[in-house]
Amino acid sequence: MSSSASFPSSTSTTTLCPGYKHVEEFGPDEEYEEEEQVDEFYVTLDLGAAEPMLIPSSSTYRLIGLDTPTPFLQLSGTILQGRHESLLGSELLFTEAKGMQALSTRQVLSN
Repeated sequence: MSSSASFPSSTSTTTLCPGYKHVEEFGPDEEYEEEEQVDEFYVTLDLGAAEPMLIPSSSTYRLIGLDTPTPFLQLSGTILQGRHESLLGSELLFTEAKGMQALSTRQVLSN
C-alpha cells in the first residue's frame, strides 16, 4: 500500500508555529554583557551576648535568609536568629595586626 502524503524535508524552514523561523545557530547577543557583574556588600553581625567561645571555635558559618526580615546565622551546631537594623553614619572596621609595625599598617574597610 503506497501513501501519497508528503512531509517537509529536514532542510525546510517551515515550523510548527506560524510567525517563528528556523535558525541553525544563535549569533552573539548584544543585549547582555559578556562578563557577569557581581555586586559585593559587607554584612556586619552584632552577636551581642553570644557564647564567647562559640565564635573562635567555629570553623564555618552559614547565613540563611539574609534577604528576609529574620535572617539566621549557623555557627557549628548553634543557630541564631537575627534582625536587620539601619546604621546612622559610617561604620569603620579594623583588622588586628601583630607587632610594632601594626600601628601604621591597619586596614580600614568602610561600609
